[in-house]
Amino acid sequence: MKIPRDVIDFVVATFSQADASTALSALEVATIHDGTPASDRLVRCCAVASQGSLVNLASSIALLKIDWRDVIMQGEYRIKDGQPVRIRDLNNPIQS
Repeated sequence: MKIPRDVIDFVVATFSQADASTALSALEVATIHDGTPASDRLVRCCAVASQGSLVNLASSIALLKIDWRDVIMQGEYRIKDGQPVRIRDLNNPIQS
């Protein structure tokens, strides 16, 4: 899968120089439960949810295979007063 330019830029800015290429390689092959490549939105959610950590990224990519909706929650939502609140829409490119 071709990774969107905004995700590449985000990964390069967020991960260490040593980890950025590993992160991009992992995102390129990310799939959901049925083996379908992850959509651009899901790749963005994984990248954002990782917070620059390869361990977090691997966890989010693994979660795609269980329930991709949980990855959307990690990437786009925060809990406020016990309720999920959407703080970003990753159908759109990541804002720097």
